Amino acid sequence: MALAVSFFPASVLLLASVTATGQGRSVSIPLDPDRWVFSQKNFKLAQEEDASHNGEVVDHLGRRSLRVSKGLAYVRGVDFRDGILDVDMAAGANGRFLGIAFRVQSDDDYEVVFFRPGASGTTQAIQYTPGLLGANAWQLYTGPGYTAEATIPRNKWIHVRIVVRGLNAKLFLDHADQPSLVVPDLKLGYTRGSVGFWGHSGDAYFANLTYTPDDSAPAPEVRRDFLPGALTDWQLSEVFDAAVRDSAVPPDLRGLSWEKVEAESPGMVVINRYRRSPNVLPPERDERIRGQVPGGKVVFARTTIRSDRNTTRKLSLGYSDEVVVYLNGKPIYAGNNSLSFRQPGFLGLLDADSDAVYLPLSVGDNELVLAVTEYFGGWGFLCRLAP
Repeated sequence: MALAVSFFPASVLLLASVTATGQGRSVSIPLDPDRWVFSQKNFKLAQEEDASHNGEVVDHLGRRSLRVSKGLAYVRGVDFRDGILDVDMAAGANGRFLGIAFRVQSDDDYEVVFFRPGASGTTQAIQYTPGLLGANAWQLYTGPGYTAEATIPRNKWIHVRIVVRGLNAKLFLDHADQPSLVVPDLKLGYTRGSVGFWGHSGDAYFANLTYTPDDSAPAPEVRRDFLPGALTDWQLSEVFDAAVRDSAVPPDLRGLSWEKVEAESPGMVVINRYRRSPNVLPPERDERIRGQVPGGKVVFARTTIRSDRNTTRKLSLGYSDEVVVYLNGKPIYAGNNSLSFRQPGFLGLLDADSDAVYLPLSVGDNELVLAVTEYFGGWGFLCRLAP
């Protein structure tokens, strides 16, 4: 359950101000304890950090600010869809991840652009991701349109502006004329909600939050563009504990409950939209190699491939975090794409061409089943069948 913040100093109150600007009016958000909701329920990784000062209003580098060490903080009574967000932020000396949230519907569902000070100068320094049933699916949404290069200092205030319009968002750093990141397809769709802050694994400080609404744009058209050969007709089972499932033994499909799901561009099935992630760090690589480990959750996905002859066809697949592929009741492939598994520093990002398997198809209907295991960071898969 989300908890209302009740531990701000009572004397701290930044008064809201309203000034005419553009299509709407610029509204300054007060750091008033009655105005904010703070939640940590979806930030429970296996390696816990000290968050004892989380949610305090403090003086930091000469500014009155909200400190967020671990969790999502958002404002009550704000209904933001399109417009401009402005905020000053500073990563603490120990800060690793800090972000700006918008269109916050709950502590489970929101949009966020977050920053990695430790990745400054790389294309992972800025990242957009949706919050889906409490999971930040950053391993699924990566590359152009989702991540960008920047320099994110620690112990220094920088200004962030996010311009949101329809399904697009543009992020500007330190009053730059050109955006550092352009998100062309916000993954929660054309939604609306609150605004706020996001932080994890170290101190982050935020000050001078304002928003300027602009609801003059028409509703955008939602489009889906699939890669050639993408398999998009899928059903998902209920969730199981990965440690108690023997991946060498095919599941009894008749004993499972199935839900039809939709694939999204470029043909990816995002399991986070339908099933809640365990949100735990994966065990060390050596432990995973030895066999089944606790903490992960597994879901089965099935589809049918119809073939007009006996043939062999290549199936390219990307997934997060682990997969076992079954064809017509037999396991034919197993792969592991989880954090740090393939090499030191490996991020476990979903790549549509990271793995492949050759399917011995029989004439008629062939049942393809995937067992997809998740720890954290994004739960999904993408399958493409070669001609």
